[in-house]
Amino acid sequence: MKIYPVIGFILFLFMPLFMEAQKDPQHNQEYYKDLVQFSGAVVTGDSLHPVAFTHIIDHNTHFGTISDYYGYFSFVARKGDSITFSAVGFKKGMFIIPDTIQNNRYTMFQVMATDTIYLNETVIYPWPTKEQFKEAFLNLDIPDD
Repeated sequence: MKIYPVIGFILFLFMPLFMEAQKDPQHNQEYYKDLVQFSGAVVTGDSLHPVAFTHIIDHNTHFGTISDYYGYFSFVARKGDSITFSAVGFKKGMFIIPDTIQNNRYTMFQVMATDTIYLNETVIYPWPTKEQFKEAFLNLDIPDD
């Protein structure tokens, strides 16, 4: 009955032999070679005004950012990643970071095309039907003053 604590203690002593530490990415150049500081500005197509607060998503890592008030953005991505730009009132834009760039920085201007959506007219009444509205309107008690 006292053998179980002894076996547990022996396993606890030999556990570091079976564990493997993570490799230090500081010394692993392979880890860093495809990373790119991806930055730029999002502008409109007709007047080159900045598009504020555009959602920018990297589909390979599912990370992203939002452009600031002036349309500027910057984040770390990898060469060959697919980037989507989306903002209210504009069509979505796609961009693939080239895998042939030589340095670790890439800057671009993303031009967004406006997207107009027309909605049908909606009339809102405080009464469920026109007949009930007519009855309430005709029976309206208007003060003499």
